[in-house]
Amino acid sequence: MIAYNLEAIMIAVAKYLSGALRCFVLLMSGLICVADVRADQDLDAARYHRAVEYCRGDVVRPMMLSPDGNILCMDGVIMALQTDPRYIEALPEGGLFVVRSAEGDGAMALAFSKLLLQRRATVIIYDYCLSACATFFFFASERTYVMKGALVAWQISRTGFPGCPLYRALTRRDFWTVTREFCDPLPLGFRDRYAQYYSEMEQFYLERSNSPESKVPPASPHISRYIGNMVKETGEFPDVLWTLNPANLNHFKTKIEYEAYPASQDELDEIVARLQLPRLRKRVIYDP
Repeated sequence: MIAYNLEAIMIAVAKYLSGALRCFVLLMSGLICVADVRADQDLDAARYHRAVEYCRGDVVRPMMLSPDGNILCMDGVIMALQTDPRYIEALPEGGLFVVRSAEGDGAMALAFSKLLLQRRATVIIYDYCLSACATFFFFASERTYVMKGALVAWQISRTGFPGCPLYRALTRRDFWTVTREFCDPLPLGFRDRYAQYYSEMEQFYLERSNSPESKVPPASPHISRYIGNMVKETGEFPDVLWTLNPANLNHFKTKIEYEAYPASQDELDEIVARLQLPRLRKRVIYDP
């Protein structure tokens, strides 16, 4: 009778499999597939780096689809023409959406984010993703990858009317936080349009979060306390931006990976200084 080595057979079978299935086979044999998982992650990172290099190159801006159709580059202000749904409809399921944006129309970013989720695109952020980009694209799909040295930062939304931010009231639960409150009075029709937009935004966050208390814009307890204390001291909402530590994003369904989250406020300040964006003349608060 021939004696079979079960462990050897399982390893041999695993050679012909990939990803999670290979790990399952190895785990069933009592082995650990950490090295295989790490190799898969390295392959993904290399693919993402190649995609970013392509989008940094000689491509049509603000938006262009690569010749093979697998990479959708966006570089610039988020506006209606830039977020034409035909771009994302041409991206195959599981394609890459590579973005760099400092500002834009929140309603356009929201609509485009819904399409990104339908395509199950991986969002790759390089250099910077601020304002509407951070509010929507960062959480748009199933997976987001932030390149080393890139800045992702959120801010308090404003109406565009002097002295009329959309976030005015402070509430105290387990920590200070900011809630939305419209200025009164607002121009005719303006309140209804913004009320509809913010209702859709809150629904967006509810659908992408495992927490029924997910805040818009997202903020950690540290950031909430920091901004709350600034408001209490001055009586005004500060015109600042803030980062979010990945550890404070676990309640979101999007799998978020930072190649290297800044290690301190000093490192964050260095990134801000290097980018030299007009929008970053204001303070950017570090979330430890």
